[in-house]
Amino acid sequence: KKELIASSHTVEEICKYVEADSLGYLSLPGLIRAVGGKSSEFCTACYTGQYPIDFVDAMPDAKAEDRQLDLWEASLKE
Repeated sequence: KKELIASSHTVEEICKYVEADSLGYLSLPGLIRAVGGKSSEFCTACYTGQYPIDFVDAMPDAKAEDRQLDLWEASLKE
């Protein structure tokens, strides 16, 4: 989850980072309605945490990703 920007930053911080005026989120049912499908037609694991296969937590480039996140967080403080 730490790779996902919204897991550790506020809406205001994300808005500043993406240079947006506002930011909103769809509910899972709202997303399913928006794409015109059924939840059984595509994977919703990123939203529900229920993965159809075993989830591998470790990533080979985790240190590089951590560094990128650190740089981004530092840019928010400027």
